[in-house]
Amino acid sequence: MKVWAGALFLGIVLGTGAVFAAPALVPPRRLDARTVPYPAGAHGDASVELTLVVGADGEVRDVRIVRGEPPFAAAAALGVEEFRFAPATRDELPIAARISAVVEFREPAAERIAPAAGAPGSEKPAPTRTSLTTAPPGPEPAPSEVVVPGRAREPDGSHFAPGDARFIPGAFGDPIRVIEALPGMAPWVSGLPYYFVRGSTPENVGYFIDGIPVPLLFHVGAGPSVIAPPLVDSVDLYAGSPPARYGRYAGAVIAGEITPPVTDRPRAEFAARVFDARAFGETPYDGGRGSVTAGARVGYTNLVIALVAPKYRVNYWDYQTRVSHRTWGKDTLSLFAFGARDELDYLGQKTFHVEFHRVDLRYDHPFAGGNVRAGVTLGSDDTFTALQTPTGAGTSAELRGPSVRAHLDVEQALTATVRLRAGADAGVKRFDVDSFAGTVERPHSDFESGAYADMVLRPLERVELVPGVRLDAYRTRGSDVLAPQPRLAARVLVAPHVSWLSSVAVLHQEPTEEIFVPEKLPDPIDEASRDGFHVSEGVEVALPFSLHSRVTGYASKLVARGVSGSERAEGLEFFVQRSFVEKVSGLVSYTLGRSDTELSHERFESRWDRTHLLTVALSSDLGAGWRLGGRFFFESGRLAQVSCPTPDCAPGERGPAEFGLTRRLPPFYRVDARLERRLTFAHDRWLTFTWEVFNALVKPEPIGYDYSASSGVTLRKQGALIFPSFGIEGGL
Repeated sequence: MKVWAGALFLGIVLGTGAVFAAPALVPPRRLDARTVPYPAGAHGDASVELTLVVGADGEVRDVRIVRGEPPFAAAAALGVEEFRFAPATRDELPIAARISAVVEFREPAAERIAPAAGAPGSEKPAPTRTSLTTAPPGPEPAPSEVVVPGRAREPDGSHFAPGDARFIPGAFGDPIRVIEALPGMAPWVSGLPYYFVRGSTPENVGYFIDGIPVPLLFHVGAGPSVIAPPLVDSVDLYAGSPPARYGRYAGAVIAGEITPPVTDRPRAEFAARVFDARAFGETPYDGGRGSVTAGARVGYTNLVIALVAPKYRVNYWDYQTRVSHRTWGKDTLSLFAFGARDELDYLGQKTFHVEFHRVDLRYDHPFAGGNVRAGVTLGSDDTFTALQTPTGAGTSAELRGPSVRAHLDVEQALTATVRLRAGADAGVKRFDVDSFAGTVERPHSDFESGAYADMVLRPLERVELVPGVRLDAYRTRGSDVLAPQPRLAARVLVAPHVSWLSSVAVLHQEPTEEIFVPEKLPDPIDEASRDGFHVSEGVEVALPFSLHSRVTGYASKLVARGVSGSERAEGLEFFVQRSFVEKVSGLVSYTLGRSDTELSHERFESRWDRTHLLTVALSSDLGAGWRLGGRFFFESGRLAQVSCPTPDCAPGERGPAEFGLTRRLPPFYRVDARLERRLTFAHDRWLTFTWEVFNALVKPEPIGYDYSASSGVTLRKQGALIFPSFGIEGGL
């Protein structure tokens, strides 16, 4: 997001010239008196200069280190993220602003050589002091100015800023695809961005754009997100316990938020790569009271696919438009329309198809310490998937129809330490087509409604609690369901630089209404309404050398209603990241996990179970606008089943396939690489040349087993998915 300071043109009056009046600009104001802890193990005094972006909600969104040495620089950056502000305002409307901060560290008196009593310096100095230099609300950092990633906005979430995408090779600079580098993210097939998150199947993972549910966030094939990167303000992954405002999914939630409208000058971006191209533009009007946004992307992936997987054809496109206008006072009326289409063909037959459209009309009424938002969303969905067979498409499922949903959300700061968030929604979905495996439902309408409330409590300076509850009620395919869902998350600073994270949640999901994954049809559990139970405990530690680490243990269980079936997962996650402001930055992400399924009182390892997941990413600033990075990804094999005429599947046997043999596939790894040259010009203009390759070593991935009388059981591999990308991007 960019919010630029400037003069507001009020009018031209009679006489000799024009009269300009500056808008009423009020800078951010500190609300708390927190201090930055002196880094453990450090010695001496130090001064660290920072630049902070204070969001329109008063929270520190991003931090950039201007000057400072480790370990003080990292300690200052992490410490100021906890500061709370009254946001800057323009004409009493809250806006984001960039300010400067200087954190001065003084070595605690106990660590100094004590001077004689009464001598200069014998008085005990404060360990730290922070001074803020507040400039008029000005532009936030451009996406190229990468910032220290802010701590999770929620105690059980992972938050990324858009600029981080440039530092994760294989993500192709896409802000939303950055989340695939986090622990617990297991792709269905490498290169297809449909994820099992902490053991939750893709059918149980919810995708949201600006609070609007969508059937998918990523295009098939190269996997860019369905929203233009410059429109993405932030990305959050809630792997186990999402905030109460997110409902109707029993697993993880991936939520992308869009940038607020620009208010003072146009901006534009473009990009062209070997497999797709996009353009984006946004301009204010009516003296900054209104804004118009438009973006689109078209894929021509077949040019690459024909070289590496000629049996497939892939097509995709997306679009986004927004019109926003301040009606009167601080109130804003906005219309946001977006949509996407994906199609995957195998041997000339359609095996995967998703097309959706959303039109969201909303009205925002800010007030002192809060905001009320009311809106209505119109939608249209057409989803289709089929099992891939050696001769083309097999068993299929399809859903198609329109929808409408009304929603209301309220947020209010009750006191300096208590914030209330609440809301409700209700809607209807019409299914003109509803078929699965040859079973065709009559056209029908499903009704759904829900309400939620939670509170962000800070009873003590080191404690943050988020208790909440959600209640969903709906009628689908003739069944009525009422589902209460309590949740609780906590963050406690137990020692300097050490926080304890805890969450527990009860979630609920309606029978699957969207189909996500190529080649994977819903199973009996997916077809039923289901309840999810999640718990996680973790420790977050700020380490020297700008390192940030987290260790999390989790357990979850999903229970189907009306079906004798459940899914269970548990695991341990490790995550270490070095700040992206360093010349050499990166992350290490590892998950040790297990998933199993129970059907008809029989328990077995889940087909998607992967014991080990590892991601190592490094990025280096080479200077003069050059940056080089690489990523290594490893996963242990999942289970696969093969049908045979005999129990041992020995070669030479012929006849009907009456027995099933289950084996674990071999491990798989890949290497991604990225090289870029970024040129910057006056007036925030920039141009970037990129070379990026996904699966640089051209590794084919094991995906199953086949049986033949001549060879017995043989390993089947997916043709190596490799996406080399030469591209140019620019903006102003």
